[in-house]
Amino acid sequence: MSNKKIIDSLHELIQINQESEKGYKEASENVNSKELKTILYRLSQQRALFRGELEEVLHKDYRDSADVQDSLASKIHRTWIDFKKSFSNDDDEAILAECERGEEHAIKKYTSMLDGQLPSYVEEMVNQQLSLVRGALSQIREFKYEADQA
Repeated sequence: MSNKKIIDSLHELIQINQESEKGYKEASENVNSKELKTILYRLSQQRALFRGELEEVLHKDYRDSADVQDSLASKIHRTWIDFKKSFSNDDDEAILAECERGEEHAIKKYTSMLDGQLPSYVEEMVNQQLSLVRGALSQIREFKYEADQA
């Protein structure tokens, strides 16, 4: 893979994590459950860490800046969370559904990057992050299931 494609891939993953960080932080501020607030805030911090790891590789190895902007899709996604919250009787369920959708999107993006084209050390980092994203999705689904049962 050319350096440009590697840089573009890193930018995409940085953007996904930047959007996830903001989305989880906003979600943590809008749920009622204290336990869920804590979990969502920690996921926001985790995504900031992922973003930092990716930015470090981008700066150190490719001498590129990681200045990425929120995508229109992420702004719409966060607006949708706010909209659902304002009209939903069960705010936590609506927010969890949006978090689930966001994680599914992140998993697709991460998986698309694992095509054997990235340098092995970058692919290893992406695989580790992907594993934790999948774990977060499982955790969100557990909370969603519990909310459905309540």
